[in-house]
Amino acid sequence: MIISRTQRVSFAILKVVLILLYLIPLLWIVLTSLKDNAAILQDPNGLLFIPTFDAYTELFSTSLGAIVTSVQIAVLVTAAVVILAVPAAYALAKRANIWVARTIAIVLAVLLILQMIPQPMTVIPLYSVLANWGLLGSLGGLILADIAMMLPFAIMILRPFAQSVPRAIYEAAEIDGAGTWRTFRSITVPMMGNGIFTLMSVVFIGAWGEFVYAINFLPQGTVLPVSGLLASQNTTYAANWNSLMALAVITSLPLLIVFIVSQKQLINGLTLGAVK
Repeated sequence: MIISRTQRVSFAILKVVLILLYLIPLLWIVLTSLKDNAAILQDPNGLLFIPTFDAYTELFSTSLGAIVTSVQIAVLVTAAVVILAVPAAYALAKRANIWVARTIAIVLAVLLILQMIPQPMTVIPLYSVLANWGLLGSLGGLILADIAMMLPFAIMILRPFAQSVPRAIYEAAEIDGAGTWRTFRSITVPMMGNGIFTLMSVVFIGAWGEFVYAINFLPQGTVLPVSGLLASQNTTYAANWNSLMALAVITSLPLLIVFIVSQKQLINGLTLGAVK
């Protein structure tokens, strides 16, 4: 397919417009975080002001616990989801006979239905389950709820990668005497590396920004993750705008780093999942 010069120019203009549409709000957030409240109230969109880092200094002294909590949640949820989703995707990719194929179809249908349930609708059932298990109000209960929310999605993402492993490789491993565990460990997992990396990035981003479970399953007075702390910046009478924007900047930095590092793998991985 030959692209004309006019089309290339049009694509370039569209790309610039899209970049500006995303960058201008981000720039406004950063500039607002560097203003004091008086400057924000006087001229919210003003570009001429004396920058101050008081909001960042205050946040690092008062919100370090929230950042640590978010890191713990994101890392533990990512690790647990990957450990559970990789073997599950491998099992769902195998079709030994017609009965196995039918069972896999049923499991995939259940996973698809679970993904269609809105997250707020799961709060009350999970609240009851965590209360019965004595995990309500604990970080472990919140992590368990996040794992339950993301695991069906993770399995659906990884299954195409497990299916992409050529059957001939499994047959060669079987001829060489490799068992199921060795085949999974030495062949399947390495060849699913791109998909696993993609999954780790997506789950980390989702766990870092998860909000609904955090504010419902952790009691008031505990150290909330940064997603819950963002809501606390809005009071009944006013909003502490410079602190709110500074926290938004700090919250976005890990996500930006993860996206920059994993951009190529994310695009390739999600494209493979879409095609399969």
